[in-house]
Amino acid sequence: MEIVPTEWSRTAGSRRTTMETITTTYTVTGMTCGHCVAAVSTEVGQVDGVTAVEVELVPEGTSLVRVSGKVPADRDAVSAAVDEAGYVVTGVVA
Repeated sequence: MEIVPTEWSRTAGSRRTTMETITTTYTVTGMTCGHCVAAVSTEVGQVDGVTAVEVELVPEGTSLVRVSGKVPADRDAVSAAVDEAGYVVTGVVA
């Protein structure tokens, strides 16, 4: 899991607050094309707390799916979303 500081502005005056984004990287097998990327991105993007999904496609290999949010996404929910898209989570990258 990686924590990346992200800046955003609040409406209260000119005060800036730094929010942290927590990113967890999952290894996923079975993805071969852009349609696979879209399917996984759509399903995982619907998991509570997920604000961004980035997929590094490795056709017919082990792809990397980076899931970001203000809090860590539930790993079982992410795995279920990937399964719903038709693919398999094989692990989590530390």
